[in-house]
Amino acid sequence: MATTMTPLQPGTEAAAQAAAFAIFGSDIPPVDPEDYRGSWRTTLHVIAEEWVGEGRCARHAARTATVINELIATQELFGVGSPEACACGSRLQPLIDRCRHFGITTDDLRRHGARLPTS
Repeated sequence: MATTMTPLQPGTEAAAQAAAFAIFGSDIPPVDPEDYRGSWRTTLHVIAEEWVGEGRCARHAARTATVINELIATQELFGVGSPEACACGSRLQPLIDRCRHFGITTDDLRRHGARLPTS
């Protein structure tokens, strides 16, 4: 028997909660009760402000830049398609996804030391 999944409806609490966990993962900072007000929809901006205020975006950019440099070094040592490079690349993908969520750009990553080629 096939089970059909109902897609999340935009603007609902379930969609807002799913967005919070998709964007922030399990790294959601504590939110004061007066900021929460019982709704994920009104809390997403509070979480984002906490992330920026605590320097988490900058730390994430620095961590991502480090893994990019490790990937480049691994590719230089073992080759682009090597199992070692693929393993390093799989560690990088979730970091890049989170960079997209927070608007961390290639230039931001370069400022944090990523050895990315210029276009």
